[in-house]
Amino acid sequence: MLRFLPRLGPAVTSLILALYIGGVLNLSVFGQRLSKGGNGLSTALEALAMVLLCYALLALLALGGRWVYRPLASALLLFSAAASYYMTFFKVVVGYGVVISVLTLDVDLSKESLGFKFFIWLSIAALPALWLIWRSPFTPEAGRRFGWRWRLLAGALLAGVLCALSLQAITQIKKRQALAGNEYTASVGGIVAHSYLPTNWLSGLGLHLYQLQSDARAKRQDLFNPAKAFHYQAAAPMDDTYVVFVIGETTRSDHMSLLGYERDTNPLLAQEPNLVAFNGHACDTATKLSLRCMFVREGGAENNTQRTVKENNVFAVLKDLGFSSELYSMQSEVWFYNSLHANRYEIREVLASAYADSGKPIDDMLLVEEMDKSLQRHPKGKHLIVLHTKGSHYLYSQRYPQGFAHFFPECLGIDAACSEAQLFNSFDNSVRYVDYVLKQAIDRLRDKQAILFYTSDHGESIGENAHFHATPREVAPPEQFRVPMLVWASDRFLAAPARRAGFEKLKLLANKGKVGRHEELFDSVLGCLGYSSPNGGIAARNNWCDYTAAAQP
Repeated sequence: MLRFLPRLGPAVTSLILALYIGGVLNLSVFGQRLSKGGNGLSTALEALAMVLLCYALLALLALGGRWVYRPLASALLLFSAAASYYMTFFKVVVGYGVVISVLTLDVDLSKESLGFKFFIWLSIAALPALWLIWRSPFTPEAGRRFGWRWRLLAGALLAGVLCALSLQAITQIKKRQALAGNEYTASVGGIVAHSYLPTNWLSGLGLHLYQLQSDARAKRQDLFNPAKAFHYQAAAPMDDTYVVFVIGETTRSDHMSLLGYERDTNPLLAQEPNLVAFNGHACDTATKLSLRCMFVREGGAENNTQRTVKENNVFAVLKDLGFSSELYSMQSEVWFYNSLHANRYEIREVLASAYADSGKPIDDMLLVEEMDKSLQRHPKGKHLIVLHTKGSHYLYSQRYPQGFAHFFPECLGIDAACSEAQLFNSFDNSVRYVDYVLKQAIDRLRDKQAILFYTSDHGESIGENAHFHATPREVAPPEQFRVPMLVWASDRFLAAPARRAGFEKLKLLANKGKVGRHEELFDSVLGCLGYSSPNGGIAARNNWCDYTAAAQP
Protein backbone atom coordinates (compact mmCIF):
# COMPACT_ATOMS: atom_id res chain seq x y z
CA MET A 1 0.00 0.00 0.00
CA LEU A 2 1.26 3.49 -0.80
CA ARG A 3 2.47 5.43 2.23
CA PHE A 4 -0.04 8.23 1.84
CA LEU A 5 -3.07 5.92 2.04
CA PRO A 6 -3.19 5.61 5.86
CA ARG A 7 -3.72 9.38 6.02
CA LEU A 8 -6.70 9.32 3.63
CA GLY A 9 -10.02 9.99 5.28
CA PRO A 10 -13.47 10.10 3.66
CA ALA A 11 -13.17 13.82 2.80
CA VAL A 12 -9.88 13.41 0.93
CA THR A 13 -11.02 10.23 -0.83
CA SER A 14 -14.23 11.95 -1.91
CA LEU A 15 -12.32 15.00 -3.17
CA ILE A 16 -9.99 12.84 -5.31
CA LEU A 17 -12.94 10.90 -6.74
CA ALA A 18 -14.88 14.14 -7.38
CA LEU A 19 -11.96 15.62 -9.32
CA TYR A 20 -11.66 12.40 -11.31
CA ILE A 21 -15.36 11.74 -12.08
CA GLY A 22 -16.52 15.35 -12.39
CA GLY A 23 -13.34 16.58 -14.06
CA VAL A 24 -11.20 13.97 -15.83
CA LEU A 25 -14.02 11.75 -17.15
CA ASN A 26 -15.74 14.85 -18.57
CA LEU A 27 -12.71 16.10 -20.48
CA SER A 28 -14.20 15.11 -23.84
CA VAL A 29 -17.29 17.25 -23.17
CA PHE A 30 -15.19 20.22 -22.04
CA GLY A 31 -13.13 19.85 -25.21
CA GLN A 32 -16.23 19.75 -27.42
CA ARG A 33 -17.58 22.87 -25.74
CA LEU A 34 -14.40 24.85 -26.36
CA SER A 35 -13.78 23.51 -29.89
CA LYS A 36 -17.25 24.64 -30.93
CA GLY A 37 -16.68 28.18 -29.74
CA GLY A 38 -18.13 27.80 -26.27
CA ASN A 39 -17.54 30.49 -23.66
CA GLY A 40 -14.33 29.63 -21.77
CA LEU A 41 -15.49 31.12 -18.47
CA SER A 42 -18.84 29.35 -18.70
CA THR A 43 -17.14 26.02 -19.45
CA ALA A 44 -14.75 26.46 -16.51
CA LEU A 45 -17.68 27.21 -14.21
CA GLU A 46 -19.50 24.12 -15.50
CA ALA A 47 -16.43 22.00 -14.69
CA LEU A 48 -16.25 23.53 -11.21
CA ALA A 49 -19.96 22.92 -10.66
CA MET A 50 -19.60 19.24 -11.63
CA VAL A 51 -16.64 18.67 -9.30
CA LEU A 52 -18.44 20.38 -6.42
CA LEU A 53 -21.62 18.42 -7.06
CA CYS A 54 -19.69 15.13 -7.17
CA TYR A 55 -17.96 15.98 -3.92
CA ALA A 56 -21.26 16.85 -2.21
CA LEU A 57 -22.78 13.56 -3.38
CA LEU A 58 -19.79 11.45 -2.32
CA ALA A 59 -19.50 13.21 1.03
CA LEU A 60 -23.14 12.47 1.76
CA LEU A 61 -22.56 8.81 0.85
CA ALA A 62 -19.60 8.75 3.24
CA LEU A 63 -21.90 9.64 6.14
CA GLY A 64 -23.22 6.08 5.93
CA GLY A 65 -19.83 4.59 6.72
CA ARG A 66 -17.42 2.52 4.66
CA TRP A 67 -19.85 -0.30 3.82
CA VAL A 68 -22.34 2.17 2.39
CA TYR A 69 -19.70 4.35 0.78
CA ARG A 70 -17.59 1.70 -0.93
CA PRO A 71 -20.28 -0.12 -2.96
CA LEU A 72 -22.21 3.04 -3.88
CA ALA A 73 -19.11 5.06 -4.76
CA SER A 74 -17.92 2.08 -6.83
CA ALA A 75 -21.22 1.97 -8.70
CA LEU A 76 -21.07 5.72 -9.32
CA LEU A 77 -17.54 5.35 -10.68
CA LEU A 78 -18.21 2.29 -12.87
CA PHE A 79 -21.36 3.68 -14.50
CA SER A 80 -19.65 7.01 -15.07
CA ALA A 81 -16.57 5.38 -16.60
CA ALA A 82 -18.78 3.27 -18.89
CA ALA A 83 -20.79 6.31 -19.96
CA SER A 84 -17.58 8.27 -20.60
CA TYR A 85 -16.60 5.69 -23.24
CA TYR A 86 -19.70 6.43 -25.32
CA MET A 87 -19.39 10.16 -24.70
CA THR A 88 -15.72 10.18 -25.78
CA PHE A 89 -15.79 7.92 -28.83
CA PHE A 90 -19.38 8.12 -30.07
CA LYS A 91 -20.32 11.66 -28.92
CA VAL A 92 -23.42 10.14 -27.30
CA VAL A 93 -25.56 12.43 -25.14
CA VAL A 94 -26.38 10.15 -22.24
CA GLY A 95 -29.96 10.69 -21.12
CA TYR A 96 -33.25 8.92 -20.66
CA GLY A 97 -33.20 7.37 -24.14
CA VAL A 98 -29.78 5.76 -23.67
CA VAL A 99 -30.52 4.67 -20.10
CA ILE A 100 -33.78 2.95 -20.99
CA SER A 101 -32.14 1.30 -24.02
CA VAL A 102 -29.45 -0.15 -21.76
CA LEU A 103 -31.93 -1.27 -19.12
CA THR A 104 -34.13 -2.97 -21.73
CA LEU A 105 -31.08 -4.57 -23.42
CA ASP A 106 -31.92 -2.70 -26.64
CA VAL A 107 -28.68 -0.74 -26.92
CA ASP A 108 -28.98 1.76 -29.75
CA LEU A 109 -25.25 2.11 -30.25
CA SER A 110 -22.79 0.56 -32.65
CA LYS A 111 -22.14 -3.18 -32.49
CA GLU A 112 -18.67 -2.73 -31.06
CA SER A 113 -19.97 -0.67 -28.11
CA LEU A 114 -19.51 -3.60 -25.73
CA GLY A 115 -16.45 -5.03 -27.46
CA PHE A 116 -12.82 -5.34 -26.51
CA LYS A 117 -12.14 -1.58 -26.68
CA PHE A 118 -14.92 -0.87 -24.22
CA PHE A 119 -13.50 -3.22 -21.59
CA ILE A 120 -9.97 -1.90 -22.11
CA TRP A 121 -11.31 1.62 -21.56
CA LEU A 122 -13.28 0.54 -18.50
CA SER A 123 -10.21 -1.16 -17.01
CA ILE A 124 -8.01 1.89 -17.50
CA ALA A 125 -10.67 4.42 -16.46
CA ALA A 126 -12.07 2.59 -13.44
CA LEU A 127 -9.65 0.12 -11.87
CA PRO A 128 -7.18 2.60 -10.28
CA ALA A 129 -10.03 4.60 -8.74
CA LEU A 130 -11.73 1.39 -7.58
CA TRP A 131 -8.49 0.39 -5.88
CA LEU A 132 -8.46 3.74 -4.11
CA ILE A 133 -12.04 3.27 -2.90
CA TRP A 134 -11.53 -0.22 -1.53
CA ARG A 135 -7.92 -0.01 -0.26
CA SER A 136 -8.13 3.36 1.41
CA PRO A 137 -8.63 2.99 5.20
CA PHE A 138 -11.44 5.55 4.75
CA THR A 139 -11.81 6.52 8.43
CA PRO A 140 -8.77 5.61 10.54
CA GLU A 141 -8.39 7.04 14.05
CA ALA A 142 -10.70 9.95 13.23
CA GLY A 143 -13.46 7.49 12.48
CA ARG A 144 -13.81 6.73 16.17
CA ARG A 145 -14.75 10.31 16.91
CA PHE A 146 -18.25 11.63 16.37
CA GLY A 147 -17.11 14.96 14.91
CA TRP A 148 -15.93 13.68 11.52
CA ARG A 149 -19.50 13.18 10.34
CA TRP A 150 -20.39 16.79 11.12
CA ARG A 151 -17.32 17.99 9.22
CA LEU A 152 -18.33 15.83 6.23
CA LEU A 153 -21.87 17.16 6.33
CA ALA A 154 -20.61 20.76 6.52
CA GLY A 155 -18.30 20.10 3.57
CA ALA A 156 -21.14 18.61 1.53
CA LEU A 157 -23.40 21.59 2.26
CA LEU A 158 -20.62 24.08 1.41
CA ALA A 159 -19.93 22.26 -1.87
CA GLY A 160 -23.64 22.32 -2.67
CA VAL A 161 -23.87 26.06 -2.07
CA LEU A 162 -20.78 26.76 -4.18
CA CYS A 163 -22.18 24.56 -6.93
CA ALA A 164 -25.43 26.53 -6.89
CA LEU A 165 -23.50 29.82 -7.05
CA SER A 166 -21.50 28.51 -10.03
CA LEU A 167 -24.69 27.55 -11.85
CA GLN A 168 -26.17 30.97 -11.08
CA ALA A 169 -23.10 32.64 -12.57
CA ILE A 170 -23.41 30.47 -15.69
CA THR A 171 -27.09 31.38 -15.90
CA GLN A 172 -26.27 35.07 -15.89
CA ILE A 173 -23.65 34.59 -18.65
CA LYS A 174 -26.11 32.62 -20.78
CA LYS A 175 -28.89 35.15 -20.17
CA ARG A 176 -26.69 38.02 -21.33
CA GLN A 177 -25.76 36.06 -24.45
CA ALA A 178 -29.40 35.16 -25.11
CA LEU A 179 -30.62 38.74 -24.63
CA ALA A 180 -27.90 40.06 -26.91
CA GLY A 181 -29.05 37.73 -29.67
CA ASN A 182 -32.72 37.68 -28.68
CA GLU A 183 -32.49 33.89 -28.45
CA TYR A 184 -34.14 31.31 -26.25
CA THR A 185 -32.05 29.51 -23.66
CA ALA A 186 -33.19 26.41 -21.81
CA SER A 187 -32.63 25.86 -18.10
CA VAL A 188 -28.88 26.12 -17.48
CA GLY A 189 -29.08 23.67 -14.59
CA GLY A 190 -30.91 21.21 -16.84
CA ILE A 191 -28.36 21.58 -19.63
CA VAL A 192 -25.43 21.04 -17.28
CA ALA A 193 -27.15 18.09 -15.61
CA HIS A 194 -27.70 16.35 -18.95
CA SER A 195 -24.27 17.21 -20.39
CA TYR A 196 -21.84 15.90 -17.79
CA LEU A 197 -21.05 12.88 -15.67
CA PRO A 198 -22.46 11.65 -13.41
CA THR A 199 -25.62 13.75 -13.46
CA ASN A 200 -26.50 12.86 -17.07
CA TRP A 201 -26.99 9.15 -16.43
CA LEU A 202 -28.37 9.80 -12.93
CA SER A 203 -30.99 12.12 -14.48
CA GLY A 204 -31.84 9.51 -17.11
CA LEU A 205 -32.12 6.85 -14.40
CA GLY A 206 -34.32 9.17 -12.36
CA LEU A 207 -36.67 9.71 -15.33
CA HIS A 208 -36.86 5.96 -15.88
CA LEU A 209 -37.68 5.32 -12.22
CA TYR A 210 -40.28 8.09 -12.42
CA GLN A 211 -41.85 6.34 -15.41
CA LEU A 212 -41.92 3.01 -13.58
CA GLN A 213 -43.54 4.74 -10.62
CA SER A 214 -46.05 6.45 -12.95
CA ASP A 215 -46.89 3.12 -14.59
CA ALA A 216 -47.39 1.53 -11.18
CA ARG A 217 -49.61 4.41 -10.07
CA ALA A 218 -51.63 4.12 -13.27
CA LYS A 219 -52.20 0.43 -12.53
CA ARG A 220 -53.26 1.24 -8.99
CA GLN A 221 -55.62 3.89 -10.32
CA ASP A 222 -56.89 1.32 -12.81
CA LEU A 223 -56.90 3.66 -15.80
CA PHE A 224 -59.28 2.48 -18.46
CA ASN A 225 -57.39 1.04 -21.44
CA PRO A 226 -59.36 1.29 -24.70
CA ALA A 227 -56.93 -1.08 -26.43
CA LYS A 228 -58.01 -3.87 -24.07
CA ALA A 229 -61.68 -2.95 -23.88
CA PHE A 230 -62.30 -2.58 -27.63
CA HIS A 231 -61.29 -4.31 -30.83
CA TYR A 232 -59.50 -2.18 -33.41
CA GLN A 233 -59.03 -3.32 -36.99
CA ALA A 234 -57.09 -1.64 -39.77
CA ALA A 235 -58.59 -0.91 -43.19
CA ALA A 236 -55.10 -0.95 -44.75
CA PRO A 237 -51.76 -2.54 -43.78
CA MET A 238 -49.94 -0.59 -41.07
CA ASP A 239 -46.54 -2.25 -41.37
CA ASP A 240 -44.86 0.59 -43.30
CA THR A 241 -46.97 3.46 -41.93
CA TYR A 242 -45.63 6.48 -40.07
CA VAL A 243 -47.70 8.74 -37.82
CA VAL A 244 -46.36 12.14 -36.74
CA PHE A 245 -48.24 14.31 -34.26
CA VAL A 246 -46.93 17.83 -33.75
CA ILE A 247 -48.23 19.49 -30.58
CA GLY A 248 -48.21 23.25 -30.96
CA GLU A 249 -47.91 25.81 -28.19
CA THR A 250 -50.13 28.90 -27.94
CA THR A 251 -50.50 29.28 -31.74
CA ARG A 252 -53.95 30.68 -32.53
CA SER A 253 -56.11 29.62 -35.47
CA ASP A 254 -57.25 33.19 -36.14
CA HIS A 255 -53.64 34.14 -36.92
CA MET A 256 -53.18 31.54 -39.65
CA SER A 257 -53.69 32.72 -43.22
CA LEU A 258 -54.73 29.15 -44.07
CA LEU A 259 -57.85 29.89 -42.03
CA GLY A 260 -58.61 33.39 -43.29
CA TYR A 261 -56.17 35.66 -41.44
CA GLU A 262 -55.36 38.71 -43.57
CA ARG A 263 -51.60 38.46 -43.04
CA ASP A 264 -49.66 35.82 -44.96
CA THR A 265 -48.52 33.68 -42.04
CA ASN A 266 -48.66 30.33 -43.90
CA PRO A 267 -46.90 30.87 -47.24
CA LEU A 268 -45.46 27.33 -47.31
CA LEU A 269 -48.34 25.23 -46.03
CA ALA A 270 -50.70 27.02 -48.42
CA GLN A 271 -48.90 25.21 -51.26
CA GLU A 272 -49.54 21.72 -49.87
CA PRO A 273 -52.28 19.93 -51.88
CA ASN A 274 -52.70 17.11 -49.34
CA LEU A 275 -53.25 19.41 -46.38
CA VAL A 276 -56.60 19.97 -44.68
CA ALA A 277 -56.93 22.87 -42.23
CA PHE A 278 -59.83 23.99 -40.06
CA ASN A 279 -60.51 25.93 -36.91
CA GLY A 280 -60.41 24.15 -33.59
CA HIS A 281 -61.55 24.57 -30.00
CA ALA A 282 -59.16 23.71 -27.16
CA CYS A 283 -60.38 21.62 -24.24
CA ASP A 284 -58.58 23.92 -21.76
CA THR A 285 -56.45 27.05 -21.53
CA ALA A 286 -53.15 25.83 -20.04
CA THR A 287 -50.59 23.35 -21.32
CA LYS A 288 -50.72 20.92 -18.40
CA LEU A 289 -54.51 20.87 -18.38
CA SER A 290 -54.90 20.57 -22.15
CA LEU A 291 -52.42 17.70 -22.34
CA ARG A 292 -54.65 15.81 -19.92
CA CYS A 293 -57.85 16.19 -21.93
CA MET A 294 -56.86 16.52 -25.58
CA PHE A 295 -55.63 13.00 -26.36
CA VAL A 296 -58.04 10.80 -24.44
CA ARG A 297 -61.52 9.75 -25.53
CA GLU A 298 -64.26 12.28 -24.87
CA GLY A 299 -64.94 11.94 -21.17
CA GLY A 300 -61.54 10.30 -20.61
CA ALA A 301 -60.54 13.21 -18.35
CA GLU A 302 -62.68 14.57 -15.55
CA ASN A 303 -64.36 17.93 -16.07
CA ASN A 304 -62.86 19.13 -12.80
CA THR A 305 -60.33 21.90 -12.22
CA GLN A 306 -57.31 19.59 -12.39
CA ARG A 307 -58.60 17.56 -15.37
CA THR A 308 -58.00 14.20 -13.69
CA VAL A 309 -57.14 11.57 -16.31
CA LYS A 310 -59.24 8.40 -16.27
CA GLU A 311 -58.11 6.63 -19.47
CA ASN A 312 -55.04 5.89 -21.57
CA ASN A 313 -54.41 8.36 -24.38
CA VAL A 314 -54.38 7.64 -28.11
CA PHE A 315 -50.58 7.38 -28.22
CA ALA A 316 -50.58 4.62 -25.60
CA VAL A 317 -53.32 2.86 -27.57
CA LEU A 318 -51.22 2.99 -30.74
CA LYS A 319 -48.35 1.46 -28.75
CA ASP A 320 -50.68 -1.37 -27.72
CA LEU A 321 -51.65 -1.78 -31.38
CA GLY A 322 -48.04 -2.54 -32.28
CA PHE A 323 -46.54 0.86 -33.10
CA SER A 324 -43.11 1.79 -31.84
CA SER A 325 -43.03 5.36 -30.58
CA GLU A 326 -40.63 8.19 -29.79
CA LEU A 327 -41.19 11.71 -28.48
CA TYR A 328 -39.01 14.81 -28.73
CA SER A 329 -39.89 17.96 -26.87
CA MET A 330 -38.88 21.57 -26.40
CA GLN A 331 -40.75 21.42 -23.10
CA SER A 332 -40.46 19.30 -19.96
CA GLU A 333 -43.89 17.80 -19.25
CA VAL A 334 -42.39 14.48 -18.12
CA TRP A 335 -45.62 13.26 -16.52
CA PHE A 336 -47.34 13.48 -19.92
CA TYR A 337 -44.48 11.92 -21.86
CA ASN A 338 -44.53 8.93 -19.53
CA SER A 339 -48.21 8.40 -20.32
CA LEU A 340 -47.31 7.65 -23.96
CA HIS A 341 -45.39 4.51 -22.95
CA ALA A 342 -42.90 5.58 -25.64
CA ASN A 343 -39.82 3.57 -26.48
CA ARG A 344 -37.76 6.73 -26.23
CA TYR A 345 -38.18 10.38 -25.38
CA GLU A 346 -35.90 13.38 -25.08
CA ILE A 347 -36.93 16.52 -23.22
CA ARG A 348 -35.80 20.11 -23.77
CA GLU A 349 -32.77 19.96 -21.46
CA VAL A 350 -31.41 16.81 -23.11
CA LEU A 351 -31.78 18.30 -26.59
CA ALA A 352 -30.26 21.59 -25.48
CA SER A 353 -27.23 19.78 -24.05
CA ALA A 354 -26.86 17.75 -27.26
CA TYR A 355 -26.83 20.87 -29.41
CA ALA A 356 -24.99 23.15 -27.00
CA ASP A 357 -22.39 25.30 -28.78
CA SER A 358 -23.31 23.70 -32.11
CA GLY A 359 -24.15 27.09 -33.57
CA LYS A 360 -27.76 26.02 -34.08
CA PRO A 361 -30.51 27.98 -32.33
CA ILE A 362 -32.36 26.08 -29.63
CA ASP A 363 -35.76 26.14 -31.29
CA ASP A 364 -38.38 23.84 -32.79
CA MET A 365 -36.28 22.91 -35.83
CA LEU A 366 -34.19 20.72 -33.52
CA LEU A 367 -37.28 18.54 -33.17
CA VAL A 368 -37.41 18.03 -36.94
CA GLU A 369 -33.77 16.95 -36.90
CA GLU A 370 -34.54 14.43 -34.16
CA MET A 371 -37.59 13.29 -36.13
CA ASP A 372 -35.31 12.65 -39.12
CA LYS A 373 -33.04 10.48 -36.97
CA SER A 374 -36.07 8.62 -35.62
CA LEU A 375 -37.26 7.84 -39.16
CA GLN A 376 -33.83 6.46 -39.99
CA ARG A 377 -33.86 4.26 -36.89
CA HIS A 378 -37.23 2.79 -37.92
CA PRO A 379 -36.97 2.18 -41.66
CA LYS A 380 -39.75 -0.42 -41.67
CA GLY A 381 -42.47 1.89 -40.37
CA LYS A 382 -45.36 1.20 -38.00
CA HIS A 383 -43.81 4.02 -36.06
CA LEU A 384 -45.22 7.01 -34.15
CA ILE A 385 -43.31 10.25 -33.57
CA VAL A 386 -44.65 12.98 -31.27
CA LEU A 387 -43.04 16.44 -31.39
CA HIS A 388 -43.92 18.85 -28.58
CA THR A 389 -42.95 22.32 -29.80
CA LYS A 390 -42.44 25.70 -28.16
CA GLY A 391 -44.50 27.22 -30.98
CA SER A 392 -45.76 30.71 -30.21
CA HIS A 393 -45.13 30.81 -26.49
CA TYR A 394 -44.11 34.21 -25.10
CA LEU A 395 -41.47 35.70 -25.56
CA TYR A 396 -42.66 35.39 -29.17
CA SER A 397 -39.53 36.88 -30.76
CA GLN A 398 -37.42 34.10 -29.22
CA ARG A 399 -39.41 31.41 -31.05
CA TYR A 400 -37.93 32.15 -34.47
CA PRO A 401 -34.48 33.01 -35.85
CA GLN A 402 -34.10 36.69 -36.62
CA GLY A 403 -33.91 35.90 -40.31
CA PHE A 404 -37.56 34.82 -40.14
CA ALA A 405 -38.77 38.19 -38.85
CA HIS A 406 -41.28 39.41 -41.44
CA PHE A 407 -43.51 41.84 -39.56
CA PHE A 408 -42.05 44.92 -37.84
CA PRO A 409 -41.56 46.43 -35.34
CA GLU A 410 -41.16 43.43 -33.04
CA CYS A 411 -41.52 43.10 -29.29
CA LEU A 412 -37.97 42.42 -28.07
CA GLY A 413 -37.00 41.85 -24.47
CA ILE A 414 -39.09 40.22 -21.78
CA ASP A 415 -39.21 43.41 -19.70
CA ALA A 416 -39.99 45.70 -22.61
CA ALA A 417 -43.25 47.63 -22.65
CA CYS A 418 -44.66 46.60 -26.02
CA SER A 419 -47.66 47.90 -27.86
CA GLU A 420 -50.37 45.55 -29.04
CA ALA A 421 -49.11 45.98 -32.61
CA GLN A 422 -45.56 44.97 -31.64
CA LEU A 423 -46.82 41.92 -29.76
CA PHE A 424 -48.92 40.83 -32.71
CA ASN A 425 -46.02 41.38 -35.12
CA SER A 426 -43.81 39.06 -33.08
CA PHE A 427 -46.64 36.57 -32.56
CA ASP A 428 -47.33 36.46 -36.31
CA ASN A 429 -43.62 35.98 -37.01
CA SER A 430 -43.72 32.95 -34.70
CA VAL A 431 -46.69 31.60 -36.66
CA ARG A 432 -44.68 31.94 -39.87
CA TYR A 433 -41.93 29.90 -38.23
CA VAL A 434 -44.47 27.26 -37.24
CA ASP A 435 -45.36 27.21 -40.93
CA TYR A 436 -41.70 26.62 -41.82
CA VAL A 437 -41.16 23.90 -39.18
CA LEU A 438 -44.27 21.99 -40.30
CA LYS A 439 -43.18 22.26 -43.93
CA GLN A 440 -39.78 20.80 -43.02
CA ALA A 441 -41.45 17.94 -41.15
CA ILE A 442 -43.70 17.23 -44.14
CA ASP A 443 -40.71 17.20 -46.48
CA ARG A 444 -39.20 14.34 -44.44
CA LEU A 445 -42.38 12.30 -44.93
CA ARG A 446 -43.18 12.83 -48.62
CA ASP A 447 -41.70 9.55 -49.86
CA LYS A 448 -43.23 7.49 -47.05
CA GLN A 449 -46.67 6.14 -46.21
CA ALA A 450 -47.28 8.82 -43.63
CA ILE A 451 -49.86 11.04 -41.99
CA LEU A 452 -49.15 14.16 -39.90
CA PHE A 453 -51.45 15.91 -37.42
CA TYR A 454 -50.98 19.33 -35.87
CA THR A 455 -52.86 21.31 -33.27
CA SER A 456 -51.81 23.63 -30.47
CA ASP A 457 -52.68 23.17 -26.82
CA HIS A 458 -54.48 26.51 -26.34
CA GLY A 459 -54.55 30.10 -27.55
CA GLU A 460 -53.42 33.36 -25.98
CA SER A 461 -54.91 36.72 -25.04
CA ILE A 462 -52.79 39.54 -26.42
CA GLY A 463 -53.30 43.24 -25.71
CA GLU A 464 -51.41 46.44 -24.94
CA ASN A 465 -48.32 45.21 -23.06
CA ALA A 466 -50.30 42.11 -22.08
CA HIS A 467 -50.01 38.44 -22.94
CA PHE A 468 -51.61 35.64 -20.96
CA HIS A 469 -53.50 32.36 -21.03
CA ALA A 470 -54.51 29.78 -18.38
CA THR A 471 -57.60 31.77 -17.41
CA PRO A 472 -60.08 29.38 -15.74
CA ARG A 473 -61.99 27.89 -18.66
CA GLU A 474 -65.37 28.88 -17.24
CA VAL A 475 -64.51 32.59 -17.67
CA ALA A 476 -61.70 32.49 -20.26
CA PRO A 477 -62.08 34.72 -23.34
CA PRO A 478 -62.61 32.94 -26.68
CA GLU A 479 -59.13 33.63 -28.06
CA GLN A 480 -57.63 31.33 -25.43
CA PHE A 481 -59.57 28.42 -26.97
CA ARG A 482 -58.80 29.15 -30.64
CA VAL A 483 -56.45 26.51 -32.04
CA PRO A 484 -55.73 25.33 -35.58
CA MET A 485 -56.36 21.74 -36.67
CA LEU A 486 -54.18 20.47 -39.54
CA VAL A 487 -53.97 17.04 -41.16
CA TRP A 488 -51.53 16.18 -43.95
CA ALA A 489 -51.15 12.83 -45.73
CA SER A 490 -48.62 11.60 -48.28
CA ASP A 491 -49.58 10.30 -51.73
CA ARG A 492 -48.53 6.80 -50.69
CA PHE A 493 -50.75 6.99 -47.62
CA LEU A 494 -53.73 8.05 -49.72
CA ALA A 495 -53.18 5.26 -52.27
CA ALA A 496 -55.28 2.97 -50.07
CA PRO A 497 -58.95 3.43 -51.10
CA ALA A 498 -60.28 3.45 -47.53
CA ARG A 499 -57.81 6.10 -46.45
CA ARG A 500 -58.54 8.20 -49.53
CA ALA A 501 -62.27 7.99 -48.77
CA GLY A 502 -61.70 9.14 -45.21
CA PHE A 503 -59.50 11.99 -46.33
CA GLU A 504 -62.17 13.17 -48.76
CA LYS A 505 -64.66 13.19 -45.88
CA LEU A 506 -62.19 15.29 -43.91
CA LYS A 507 -61.92 17.78 -46.77
CA LEU A 508 -65.70 17.95 -46.99
CA LEU A 509 -65.97 18.75 -43.28
CA ALA A 510 -63.33 21.50 -43.59
CA ASN A 511 -65.10 23.03 -46.60
CA LYS A 512 -68.33 23.14 -44.61
CA GLY A 513 -66.63 25.15 -41.86
CA LYS A 514 -65.98 22.32 -39.42
CA VAL A 515 -64.78 23.48 -36.00
CA GLY A 516 -62.80 20.63 -34.51
CA ARG A 517 -62.46 19.91 -30.83
CA HIS A 518 -59.59 18.51 -28.84
CA GLU A 519 -61.99 15.87 -27.55
CA GLU A 520 -62.23 14.48 -31.10
CA LEU A 521 -58.51 13.84 -31.54
CA PHE A 522 -58.52 10.32 -30.08
CA ASP A 523 -61.17 9.05 -32.50
CA SER A 524 -59.86 11.05 -35.48
CA VAL A 525 -56.22 10.01 -35.18
CA LEU A 526 -57.25 6.36 -35.18
CA GLY A 527 -59.99 6.90 -37.77
CA CYS A 528 -57.89 8.89 -40.26
CA LEU A 529 -55.06 6.42 -39.81
CA GLY A 530 -57.39 3.69 -41.05
CA TYR A 531 -58.69 1.98 -37.93
CA SER A 532 -62.29 1.09 -37.18
CA SER A 533 -63.79 -0.51 -34.09
CA PRO A 534 -66.88 -2.71 -34.46
CA ASN A 535 -67.60 -2.67 -30.72
CA GLY A 536 -67.45 1.07 -30.04
CA GLY A 537 -63.76 1.90 -29.64
CA ILE A 538 -64.08 4.84 -32.05
CA ALA A 539 -67.00 7.26 -31.72
CA ALA A 540 -68.23 7.98 -35.27
CA ARG A 541 -69.47 11.45 -34.28
CA ASN A 542 -65.90 12.41 -33.30
CA ASN A 543 -64.11 10.75 -36.22
CA TRP A 544 -63.25 13.30 -38.90
CA CYS A 545 -62.50 10.48 -41.35
CA ASP A 546 -65.50 8.26 -40.65
CA TYR A 547 -65.34 5.72 -43.45
CA THR A 548 -68.97 4.64 -43.25
CA ALA A 549 -70.17 8.21 -43.57
CA ALA A 550 -67.57 8.91 -46.30
CA ALA A 551 -68.87 6.05 -48.42
CA GLN A 552 -72.42 7.43 -48.38
CA PRO A 553 -73.53 9.71 -51.26
